[in-house]
Amino acid sequence: MEQNKKSAGQIINEKKFLILEIIIVALITAYMLRGTYPSLILCFICINTIAVTGLDILFGYTGQVSFGHAGFYAIGAYTSSILSIKLGIPVVISMIIAALVSMFFGFVIAIPASKLVKHFLSLLTIAFGNMVYIFLSVTKDLTNGFSGILNIPNLNLFGFRFKSNQSYFFLFAAVAILVLIGKKRLIHSRFGRALIAVRENPHAAAGMGINVKYYKVMAFALSALLTGLAGAFYAHLIGFISPDGFNNNQSNVFMTMLLFGGIASSFGPLIGSTILTIVTEVMQGFVRYQMLLYAIFILLVLFCMPNGVSGVIANIKSRIAKRKGKKVEPRA
Repeated sequence: MEQNKKSAGQIINEKKFLILEIIIVALITAYMLRGTYPSLILCFICINTIAVTGLDILFGYTGQVSFGHAGFYAIGAYTSSILSIKLGIPVVISMIIAALVSMFFGFVIAIPASKLVKHFLSLLTIAFGNMVYIFLSVTKDLTNGFSGILNIPNLNLFGFRFKSNQSYFFLFAAVAILVLIGKKRLIHSRFGRALIAVRENPHAAAGMGINVKYYKVMAFALSALLTGLAGAFYAHLIGFISPDGFNNNQSNVFMTMLLFGGIASSFGPLIGSTILTIVTEVMQGFVRYQMLLYAIFILLVLFCMPNGVSGVIANIKSRIAKRKGKKVEPRA
């Protein structure tokens, strides 16, 4: 009995920081949900977390760099909007189809991308993002060009119509949590271990019998699926989309969020999305300096926080654990 009580006490001590963090986040979230605009910021945080998690699977765990994820984001947003408006398909179904369409394009891009590395892969993804942007700009009959698509319908789920930012937040937060949990379980599975092996040394992974091309393609497709779903969420939340919201700057924003939060970490996408979304909203009066701000964040990561904010937090926990004489599990 005494040993059981002692082990229970140790578990409580180990989890007390996590419990405290959850309480603080819950209180801040509850306070922000009182207002319409703060609730919108929370929705953006959840949407960005989903998209950046997809990018983390691709870049953080597989080592494939992508600066064209705004293309998948746009495909998800426009596909869901067009299906729901022009074909009258229910929003829930149109969102699922949009995510699958993004996944399909992820497969298409992944086939040549799996043979490329470093700057060659970066150039391919940048070209893909630009192609999607140009397509959306010139196909006025389908996308209305730069005029954009207006009056995108709200989500209706089981008879409940999502009208307010607060109602959308609870849906997006639930999906974001499921995505983060799913990513963690995926990374600790056989599939995830194969992704990490490909990232560390693709030649050694191939020598161990791992189909490197297969796992690269699957990572790209899964990443595109999540980013496309995030784009569909964004379209139906805002009710208006145009090509200007899906240019190269958006791809850079996703990458900056990932790097600042910390690649290949459980909560890196959430941390990076939260901080940069709030900073972006606060700096709305300095829109022309937005990319300069992101460049500063990237330089900060490169020189001061190579593992991002999550790495800094992990180092702090490691030092605390060492003082208490406990072992700390290494990061993936």
